[in-house]
Amino acid sequence: MSRLKATILCIDDHWNGLIGRKMLLENNGYEVLEATAGDEGLELFLSHSVDAVVLDYQMPGMNGDVVAAKMKRVKPDVPIMLLSACGPLPKNKLEAVDTFLSKSKPPKIFLSTLQGLLQTKPFFRRWIDAWRSRNEGVRQ
Repeated sequence: MSRLKATILCIDDHWNGLIGRKMLLENNGYEVLEATAGDEGLELFLSHSVDAVVLDYQMPGMNGDVVAAKMKRVKPDVPIMLLSACGPLPKNKLEAVDTFLSKSKPPKIFLSTLQGLLQTKPFFRRWIDAWRSRNEGVRQ
């Protein structure tokens, strides 16, 4: 029996950073959904079962703190990591996220922080979410 892969939703308007994170995550055994804008990310968040969100703070149209707040209203149990190239953010910008990380942190720190977030959501709940996602629309 193979281990269930965690699905991570990455949202960043900077293509190079988004693809770099996607490759890092996939090389470490994660499935990755990616979006280049907040509204696109929200659509994926609502239509797919995700185990965690990695979200850029500064984006055109809708900043990451606004996207995170909308996500938490719908699925409060999904952990969200907010990333920023800017220095520390004001506390009110971090209210809807589970953790904040500077984009300048090394990949090892990024991965260990994400793993810590995923451990807050029990494996069984991830399995049930994935099962429900696969069986949506199936009626007996």
